[in-house]
Amino acid sequence: MDELLFTAEYTSEALEQLSELADAEYLKITKAIYIFERVGKKYKNINDLGNGLFELKPDNVRAYFKYAKNKIIIVGLIVLKKTQKAPARFIKQAHLNIDKYLQENKELLQ
Repeated sequence: MDELLFTAEYTSEALEQLSELADAEYLKITKAIYIFERVGKKYKNINDLGNGLFELKPDNVRAYFKYAKNKIIIVGLIVLKKTQKAPARFIKQAHLNIDKYLQENKELLQ
């Protein structure tokens, strides 16, 4: 049986973005999140963007997330990426979405 090292939670914005992806990109990012939940921080497709924000990056799809309370990750933004570096607007929006989610789910702050 697969033991989860992390559990992914999604902001409403991330869920909407996920639903708008084409099938191929949807499968890439959901597979990457599935693997990350089981492999944890050893997963190779993760970048630390600083200020507590991380990027999960299978191919051209990016999920921006933060860690919260023990073993939870909060996915705040999912986008198709066309450049090497994470655009500042994506980083800012991911922070805003996740911070809003944490305020609505204060139990994750403890």
